[in-house]
Amino acid sequence: MDDVAAEAQEPSRAFGREARLRCQSHFTMVREQGCSEAGRYCVVNILRPPPDGTKRAAFCISRRFSKLAVVRNRARRLFREVYRELYPKLPPSWLLFIPRRHIQKAKMQEVLQDATSSLEKLGVVLTREQPS
Repeated sequence: MDDVAAEAQEPSRAFGREARLRCQSHFTMVREQGCSEAGRYCVVNILRPPPDGTKRAAFCISRRFSKLAVVRNRARRLFREVYRELYPKLPPSWLLFIPRRHIQKAKMQEVLQDATSSLEKLGVVLTREQPS
């Protein structure tokens, strides 16, 4: 029974309170000390190795991207899904995802491929998922 409960909680680890970048100082640190790569659908900033040795992420989607909340929320949902897919493969690092205009008409698989290629260009080695 405990194994079932652990499996049900596994995806939420990627988005729990302790797994998010929340302070402005963390955002600034990722931008200034990390590397970035711009793809067609998003800009990925990464800080490796992170100061606390954990995997953390943030999605920076402002009104400058779109004045419509539904458009911003769709971009946020796409990024959450992309991060959920990448989470088990990522080494400890802090990630910051920033959308680009083309994401408004993109499908999830296109954004996933774009983010994966950006991470590979940054030298992040994505490990294969462990079979259950």
